[in-house]
Amino acid sequence: MKVSPRMKVFIEKALPGLPFWDICCDHGHIGMGAIKSGAFSEVHFVDQVPHIMKKLEGEVLRYNQVDTPYFLHCLPAERLEQKILGTFLVAGVGGLTIRNIVGPLLDTHLIECKRLLLSPQTDEKVLVSFLESENLTKHYELKEKISIPEGKRFRSLYILDLKPR
Repeated sequence: MKVSPRMKVFIEKALPGLPFWDICCDHGHIGMGAIKSGAFSEVHFVDQVPHIMKKLEGEVLRYNQVDTPYFLHCLPAERLEQKILGTFLVAGVGGLTIRNIVGPLLDTHLIECKRLLLSPQTDEKVLVSFLESENLTKHYELKEKISIPEGKRFRSLYILDLKPR
């Protein structure tokens, strides 16, 4: 399993000792990297494609050498029905998709994670607009934006932390 330099940054920027959520996990490399690090209390893999999750289930069973608790959620991320704590990563999808996942979870008060890591592949302007929206800014503040090299381009990573109550 190969974890790219960009994926390593995601894991390094996550909050250790808390749950790690890999949203739209696809191949699961980021979540498996999180398991391998041993830094998180549990790892959640979320993707809505059943055959991806079925394949991932076998891979995680073989790969989890540190016995980190993990959970596989095969559904659209915006339909999660449990409290979401720790670090919530959405990467590898467009800014519109990120907005359409995070927005409803904020509306239902299910997302209470201390850190959001958001890294759009496309539609970055849509994500930036969402980051400035009242729905998000009343809960989260932008801590940092970094550019991560990936091939011949740079990908943005927006790091948001939960505002103190």
